[in-house]
Amino acid sequence: MLNALWTEDKNTGDPATLKAIIAGCGLDGDAVMKAGEAPQMAAKREEYTRHAIDQGVFGAPFFVIDGERFWGQDRLEFVDRKLAA
Repeated sequence: MLNALWTEDKNTGDPATLKAIIAGCGLDGDAVMKAGEAPQMAAKREEYTRHAIDQGVFGAPFFVIDGERFWGQDRLEFVDRKLAA
């Protein structure tokens, strides 16, 4: 998804685009989209959102590695270096 959004500039908010991206990963786009609509997924998204807020996340893409925060596509090189260390 991040590659489609940030590198390929695709509209990941469009359901047809999402299905195509999902299918490109070898998954059933319709099944994945349907699963995303399940009530328990709304609760999971809320849990993940709360966790992100608690970690100080304020945008996307955003990475927290060993408590260090990296925000923005232009910081991916720093993320790579941190992970390699």
